[in-house]
Amino acid sequence: MKLDRGSETPIYIQIYNFIAGEITNGYRAPGEALPTRRALCRELGVSPATVENAYGKLISDGYIISRPGSGYYVTMDRAAPPEAKPASGNIYNFSSNGVEISKLPFAKWSKLMISTIRENTDLFQHGEKYGEYCLRNSIRRLLYRTQGIRFSPEQVIIGPGTDDLMRDLFLLTGGRYPLLMNNYYNYRVKNVADELGLGIEYIENCDCGIEISELERYKTGLLYQKPTHDLPTGSTLSSERRGELIKWLGGNRYILEDLSENDFCYVKRKKTLWELSGGENVILIGGFSTTIAPSMKIGYIILPEPLIKLWTDGKRFYSNRVSRIEQVTLSRFIDLGYYEQHVGYMRSIYREKMNTVKGAVAETPLARCTRLSGCDEGLFCLAQFDISLSENESYQLLMKNGVKASTLSSCIKNAALSRYPLNTYIIGFGELKISQIQDGIRKWARAWRPYITT
Repeated sequence: MKLDRGSETPIYIQIYNFIAGEITNGYRAPGEALPTRRALCRELGVSPATVENAYGKLISDGYIISRPGSGYYVTMDRAAPPEAKPASGNIYNFSSNGVEISKLPFAKWSKLMISTIRENTDLFQHGEKYGEYCLRNSIRRLLYRTQGIRFSPEQVIIGPGTDDLMRDLFLLTGGRYPLLMNNYYNYRVKNVADELGLGIEYIENCDCGIEISELERYKTGLLYQKPTHDLPTGSTLSSERRGELIKWLGGNRYILEDLSENDFCYVKRKKTLWELSGGENVILIGGFSTTIAPSMKIGYIILPEPLIKLWTDGKRFYSNRVSRIEQVTLSRFIDLGYYEQHVGYMRSIYREKMNTVKGAVAETPLARCTRLSGCDEGLFCLAQFDISLSENESYQLLMKNGVKASTLSSCIKNAALSRYPLNTYIIGFGELKISQIQDGIRKWARAWRPYITT
């Protein structure tokens, strides 16, 4: 937190605005403890009265609560007050990263965590190198029930989120197998590879997905795939294309299959590549930051048998970086059925939000120039717009009118090979309320109305 001591805005208001922004944007999860007044005073070099005033305003506006003798905590459920809006007006952020955190069954989670601590004081000691066995077994049962996937707990590695696990995997395999990706790349995967200085081979796409004839050129490789609702296109591989990918596997050809958003299918799900291959040469990766909360930094990677020794040899001195308390709490949350109840509830909420996007577009002039796709799964859809603006002009006009969304072209390695026209946007809705989606789409339509020619 940086304070501008020369600003006309009082210091306590600056502190208030910063913390309120963190909470509103989901960076502080419901129930999360804030720094004590004394700790914040030391950190910022301000007086106790300044922090007291900032926390007092946060309490009065419903952002936090005070528990005598315990501290200050983010409230579990509240509506964002007018003060949370930016000075320039409300910004409608159609981000594909946002999730709805207000529906988390916090009471159940906190009760489980408290009882976990009380009943397992040994959890403050060092844990198992590759994650608590109970959680690895819970994930095994969960994915068998929900995805039809079979594997042993020993094949599961727990880590602090999918990005960290991908980083570990790429470090171990980077010298052995080239990393292969779609021309429409997942920026998170690309960022991890770029950080490690790994080269990426980009494969062309056809209407059915990745171009198999191009893929056949590689005798070795680690191919990243998100078969269900791929980011950024929202496309889902057909059963036929999945079968062709399985035929490509074998020897030193592996697929890294991303399971994120697999829980949010609004139609009948297709079989995973792991299930189709019997677990041979397919690596699974997933986590809980989308299904539970962004602050739930627990991910998992499931290795086929040939790679387990490679991982254990390369991570001989590895120490697990995920809280044992959170691991055991999550295991119990899954085993008691709370997780699947929550996911089922959120699936219905996100389905309603997806339908709201479609309905809102249909009710505005955008309906005449818009083609939506990728609406059967996930927390975003793809919108192709036929308007008389360049993509840069359309983007700047949206920003000027308080609407933020990403263009597909920002996630394409070779734009010349794109099957999608310019002015194709990714419309995410996870963190937006129904009313915000409707208002944001109306604002979007007003911004572009003079340029809708069809």
